[in-house]
Amino acid sequence: MKNFITKYLAIVTIFLASFAFANENRIETSSRELTENEKKELIEQEKQEFSSTENKVFSQAIYNNQYPPLVFNQTIHNLVGVSVLCDYLIIEDGSEWNIKSGYFKEVFSWQEHDPIVIVKNDSFYSSYFHGYKYKMINANTNTSVEVKMQLNPISDNPYTLQIAAINPTTCEVILTDNSLWECDPSQKRLLEKWIAQDGIIIGTNSKGWFNNTYDNFLINVRIKDYALQEIKANRVE
Repeated sequence: MKNFITKYLAIVTIFLASFAFANENRIETSSRELTENEKKELIEQEKQEFSSTENKVFSQAIYNNQYPPLVFNQTIHNLVGVSVLCDYLIIEDGSEWNIKSGYFKEVFSWQEHDPIVIVKNDSFYSSYFHGYKYKMINANTNTSVEVKMQLNPISDNPYTLQIAAINPTTCEVILTDNSLWECDPSQKRLLEKWIAQDGIIIGTNSKGWFNNTYDNFLINVRIKDYALQEIKANRVE
């Protein structure tokens, strides 16, 4: 009975949240794109990243060690709620994410304010053919779901991060929370297409991921072209 009441309250919460967010202004997307050759190079690079992890067997013990340490910081997101059908969820910045079908059992136990980590989806097929580029890991339940963004963050939400300043020459980005990020120089040409006021969501690189020199990656929610959306980065200050 207690679990039913808890889930009922969660359903009411996300209904109210969805209603409240319905009339809010969201960060708009942009049509910036790479050339076809640049896209091919990036796709090949990401295929190598996937191939480096696709043959790993994730037993429970190994699974727990593949993902980043759960230390509370800005890379830990806050769950606002899950839809009654468990087909989408909302996090602290108002962004809505579609949940891939088949995760009802995992998501049903998720609750408001659960800490969430966003990582890259290690399934190439699901990522590139179905658009579920990311997984969200619930730190409280130690379960994960495959997701793709449905609606961008709310532009005037205090938890929404945007680019305050950008220096493509030094590959540095300052966000609206005054955090400074050092980006991967090999992705400089991507960074040159990013601009101030672009909306950002911070993801965390999984342990053992190919070329894991960087702890995090920045997701630019204004850009439709998936090849331009992500840049690896470390927080400097």
